[in-house]
Amino acid sequence: MNRTKSLIKHANPVPDSLVGEASARTAEQLTGMTAVAPPQRRPAWRRRGLLVAAGLTAAGIAAVAVVVALNGSPEPPGGGAMADEIHYSTAPELEDAADLIVRARLGEGREETADGYSKTVAEAGVVAAAKGRAPGRSIEVSYTTPGSGPETAALTAGREYVLLLEKEEGGNGYFLVNSTQGAYGIDGGRAVAGPDNDVALSPAVLKALRLTGTE
Repeated sequence: MNRTKSLIKHANPVPDSLVGEASARTAEQLTGMTAVAPPQRRPAWRRRGLLVAAGLTAAGIAAVAVVVALNGSPEPPGGGAMADEIHYSTAPELEDAADLIVRARLGEGREETADGYSKTVAEAGVVAAAKGRAPGRSIEVSYTTPGSGPETAALTAGREYVLLLEKEEGGNGYFLVNSTQGAYGIDGGRAVAGPDNDVALSPAVLKALRLTGTE
């Protein structure tokens, strides 16, 4: 019995030799992938991606290496492109990610190209604020130009929105916390979430923005 316990305690389901071999092969595969496909992530999401990557432990990297070695090159479920943006599952998480939450009327925008992607920059007239302090009666908001890629916000000039924004580093403008959850349309005094967003804004935010609920 004692012998059995000792074997269980010291058993290694993944031999060190396999981990080492898998790690080497994974490094070669990832190097090749990076050379062929340069990163297309937008600056806001690239910064977050680097923070997440920096938090990986050596054990986690070894585990990934073993999975890749046994199953081939890493690929997201469904075989599609991996999403760049963070998706928030609760109102506290979503609202905490924003530096500024405002109710604002979006103005006409101008299209710009930066770092290989198309963005629209527009002035938004602030009606009310629920978090943070707007620098003036209007703010400059940047968002991925609608229709320019898989992750775009369907925003229309002249409409009112609840905007959940992050401040640009070293600048005075703002950008959406993400394309699907960074803007809620306003209709009949209610905040209307987009089709891919199932998070309702908190009662405190709705009250500050003089809205009655989230659809």
